[in-house]
Order: sequence, then C-alpha cells, then structure tokens
Amino acid sequence: MLRFLRKYVFANAGMKILALAVSFLLWATYTSEPYAEVGFQVPLEFTSMPAHLEISGDIPTVAHIRVRGRSALLRRMVPADLNLRLDFKDGKEGTSTFQISPEMVGTPFGATVVEVSPPEIRVTLVPRRGPAPPIG
Repeated sequence: MLRFLRKYVFANAGMKILALAVSFLLWATYTSEPYAEVGFQVPLEFTSMPAHLEISGDIPTVAHIRVRGRSALLRRMVPADLNLRLDFKDGKEGTSTFQISPEMVGTPFGATVVEVSPPEIRVTLVPRRGPAPPIG
C-alpha cells in the first residue's frame, strides 16, 4: 500500500500542485468575468411555407433580440450567430398571429435570449399566383 502511494500519489507532487494551482487560477479568471446584455437585429427566416401559399402585405423582416452572456462571448458575437425561424408548415390561407418566444432563437453555447421584440407578428397568407412571366 505504501509503495502504491509513493509511486502514484506522491510522485511528482510539485508538478501536481502547480497544475492544480494553474487550473484554479484559470477557473477563477473565467468565473469572475462579468455578464452583459447586448441587442441584435436578427432577420426573420420563414421556413416550410406550403407550396400553394405566399405571404401578402407588410410584415417585419427583423426582430430585436436581447442576449445575455459573458462579456467576452458577446464581444465576439455577430447577428449571423443568431437565427430566428418561423415554421409555416401548418400555415393556412388567411391572417394568422405567430408568437415569438426566446426559446425559438438559436444562440451559441453560453448565450441566453432575454427578450424578443416584437413578441408576435401577424401574417397574411394568400394563394400563390402563377409563375412570373419571363423577362426579355
């Protein structure tokens, strides 16, 4: 038993203590970094649109997303790191209201969506017109 302790536990004790101290300093530095909040303008992405319908009228094309996270992460973030997809797979002809929640926003690891504005949008779906005539 004593031989096991000398060989595996106490061997290179100085290096093990140094590694422990360095890892503690790295952990303390990371956890002491403050949290911050930043706002981004993120384009709305409309997915799974039924083939026979199209969007009519004016609708918002961007949403204001407020994100919370470590300040180093937020400094590196750009709007392209976030995505907001509205799924129209169950879309029906007429006017519908779509709720937009923070859970619908795709974010990088370590970032949390605090607020989405507007929280809902109204979309009017109409039957798709025939293909556009060729130009020329």
